[in-house]
Amino acid sequence: MTEDELFDVLTAIEERVPLDEKPAWFEREANDLEPGEHGRASLLIAAGEHWQMRKEYDHARRCFRLAMRDGGESASDPIANLLSLALDEGDVELVTELDQTLRGLAREDEVSPTTCHLVAEAYEIHGQLRQALRWYNIPFTHGYPDGDPADSMLLDGRRRVRTALGLAPDQLDVMAEELRQTRR
Repeated sequence: MTEDELFDVLTAIEERVPLDEKPAWFEREANDLEPGEHGRASLLIAAGEHWQMRKEYDHARRCFRLAMRDGGESASDPIANLLSLALDEGDVELVTELDQTLRGLAREDEVSPTTCHLVAEAYEIHGQLRQALRWYNIPFTHGYPDGDPADSMLLDGRRRVRTALGLAPDQLDVMAEELRQTRR
């Protein structure tokens, strides 16, 4: 499956399939692909995210683990999805373990900005603002935004969390505001 075909499938399901049927549709599409084939992991993650939104955590976990085993390319690492799920379930030990795994990958420059955003947002949703700020900061540890599409989401989230923590604006917060103004 090409990147364009994957985008078309994801978009079609999101736009045309009733909400309660989406997870099963994503899984069916994933199962039509061979393990490791481009798009399969992304479809499994999408299915898992929809199961998670429905609070059907066992189904979500199964999909995220299948995406991990698949090993195919996806915008975010399924470990981040498992961390988000562990936060939803209140499994503190698993959250800590998965966070450590992801931080290790980040030190090796093996996490995408999208993965960082997913983790940061999950922590933010659960009121763990210091951890959220860490993950919003990780992509900018060694430099400034480079135009990655996730940059503006990361900068917006970072600014939001820093404001909630009562921190004074810094250069990246100013950049976030400038990007927000240009998007208007």
